[in-house]
Amino acid sequence: MTRTSLWCLLAGFLVSTSALSPSLVKHSLPDIPSGWAELQNASLDPGRGLNLRFGLAQHRFSQLEALLQNISDPSHPNYGQHLSKEKVHALSTPANDTLEAVERWLTIHNASSVKWSSSQDSVSAVLPVSAAEDMLSARFSIFEHAKSGHRIVRTLSYSLPADLLPHIDFVHPTTAFFDPLRHGMGRFVSDGDSQPAHASVSHLEKRPVVLNQSDFTSCVSVVDPPCVRKLFNIGNYTPDATLNNRIGVAGYLDIWARPDSLALYLADYVPESIGSNYTMDVVNITGPFQTSTVSDEGNLDTQMAIQVAFPIPMTYYTTNSVPPYIPDENQDGEVPGVNEPYLDFIDHILGLDNPPTVITTSYGDDEQTVPLDYANAVCQGFAKLGARGITVLFSSGDQGLGTGELSACIANTGNNATTFLPVFPASCPYVTTVGETIGLSPQTAGLGSGAGFSYYFDRPWYQDAAVSDYLAGPANNNETTLQASMYNHNGRAYPDIVCTGGGAFFDFFFNRWDLGGGTSVAVPTTASMVALLNDWRLRNGKPTMGFLNPFLYGVGSKGLVDIMEGLVDGCEQPGFNATSGWDPASGLGFFDFEKLKSLALL
Repeated sequence: MTRTSLWCLLAGFLVSTSALSPSLVKHSLPDIPSGWAELQNASLDPGRGLNLRFGLAQHRFSQLEALLQNISDPSHPNYGQHLSKEKVHALSTPANDTLEAVERWLTIHNASSVKWSSSQDSVSAVLPVSAAEDMLSARFSIFEHAKSGHRIVRTLSYSLPADLLPHIDFVHPTTAFFDPLRHGMGRFVSDGDSQPAHASVSHLEKRPVVLNQSDFTSCVSVVDPPCVRKLFNIGNYTPDATLNNRIGVAGYLDIWARPDSLALYLADYVPESIGSNYTMDVVNITGPFQTSTVSDEGNLDTQMAIQVAFPIPMTYYTTNSVPPYIPDENQDGEVPGVNEPYLDFIDHILGLDNPPTVITTSYGDDEQTVPLDYANAVCQGFAKLGARGITVLFSSGDQGLGTGELSACIANTGNNATTFLPVFPASCPYVTTVGETIGLSPQTAGLGSGAGFSYYFDRPWYQDAAVSDYLAGPANNNETTLQASMYNHNGRAYPDIVCTGGGAFFDFFFNRWDLGGGTSVAVPTTASMVALLNDWRLRNGKPTMGFLNPFLYGVGSKGLVDIMEGLVDGCEQPGFNATSGWDPASGLGFFDFEKLKSLALL
């Protein structure tokens, strides 16, 4: 952002006036997080640069939220009237006094490499340790993770001048202990052995065709595109590639996808693609990366996202920046856990004139590992994407209600309470959260499919009736007193819907066809079908689906197939059963595309 240099001319005056405002603690930790130790004898260069991100207060978010509710509700006259980029930016930009106060503060402390987000709702800057300690009334030190030996620079407490407290929601990373090693909750299961995170395999063209359509029976021994079309009543629907419709696949940190692997998948599983020269765009938000580096997660996500949506354009996005993180018993192990850099991704998408119309993300984190102020900012960002007319899909995770062991289902808030572990961003009210089904005929709830109730976010308007009915019903006859105490009965509940958790894809590591499973298949498969619904609406002169949940919990529920078999469990508790209507095991059910086509035009 380019702003007046007046602040530089008045620097002396600003320093004197800033000194009059006392500092108040913004956030502090009672002790060093478990697994970390301060290196008492390590020397921290006071001139070492710290890259800090400052999240700013957004006084007009309630207005944007109200508009989103109207434009996503099929019963409202403004349904489908998505907001322009300029309108969303205007509703996101903090008040002038916030922008001026924060810029003044950064100038006083000689911040460099200052970069404002596209809507100015956050700003990042580099400050020497000495300047960061002065501006935040903090003491930074070097900490080491005991098991991995990874080192980071953090503080146990930071403060803000009293006059800035109303303007700044968070400063990260400060008290957030993490390491830049990915840990996601929506992981796929392959029938191959594990490989190093950045394994590289050459000679893709020499692959053995192990899982070819001619070798396996569709919907019997493999879930392939014809099977998906059968399971979800898609038929032979073929989209139009010339419409303003695009699939976005999000990847983070060490997750990449290869266009050549996608080409192999299309050639064998989408025969109508042959001769089309179709390829996906690849965008690294934070800069270039080695194209030889890849993970199977990215390949799985992109191949499942296009399987019934060809030839709709598709873009794969990735970024290697690192967000804040709070350790917990479940995610930390031999190496420290880490969460996903959602804000960088959101900011990039909001800055596009023609963003994707549907975005699929197969990852997530224990909600309690995401600082609440950061989670609020991320969730508000997804609301902004919804207001632009973008459907945002997230995995519910593959660890059931938390994890298998009760000993790891522990709150990290200091009281060590036994609790289920909801996943974020699955728990954000402004995303559509997808769980997985198992089996084909019938499809039933997946035992390990992620499910839960948020501790951070209240139950939103669109699902209040459905979830209240479930909680008041007889579905949990086996619920123990302990289980009843392990979730927030008033929290945002998920998943919203479910989808098949199996599919064939090209396995880059093993240079062969392989089988993937879990919500990492369910989410992009759902995105493929949402792209078809967008195509259908655009053909009929209507805007894209946008934020789906009010539609799904309303008129769209008639186009979903309810699941009443199976359960989801975790933390050594009975779990939640599938039942009539919404339930934590299977959400509202799975897509019947032909029915949804008609309902989408009402």
